[in-house]
Amino acid sequence: MEKAKFIQKHLIEKGVPADLTRPTVFIWSKYKKPSQKPLIFQSPAKTFIAYSSSMGLLWGTLMWVFFWYSEPEHWITYLIASSLFGIFMGLINVFRTIKARKLLGETSWENWCKQNYQ
Repeated sequence: MEKAKFIQKHLIEKGVPADLTRPTVFIWSKYKKPSQKPLIFQSPAKTFIAYSSSMGLLWGTLMWVFFWYSEPEHWITYLIASSLFGIFMGLINVFRTIKARKLLGETSWENWCKQNYQ
């Protein structure tokens, strides 16, 4: 078993949600380097920015394609709605990460690796 898969399994056994054990929460996480630290040990600010911008853009695009294209004159409202949705989803993900860190009891990737694998 790969080291990254073993670490993910170990974190899940400790009670960390499975999506927080990967390098990113998106589908392209399987294409990233498996040696990159899991999302639970990444900076909350970096997590917030990446997740909120991605989710806002994705939601805004989907809403435009399916609903908003019929009334393009309200584009400012749509832009604000997409931004607020992204911010809300980013905050949810950051709070989940902080909760999982408290459950795990460690916030540093290096310290956690030393405690569990050396």
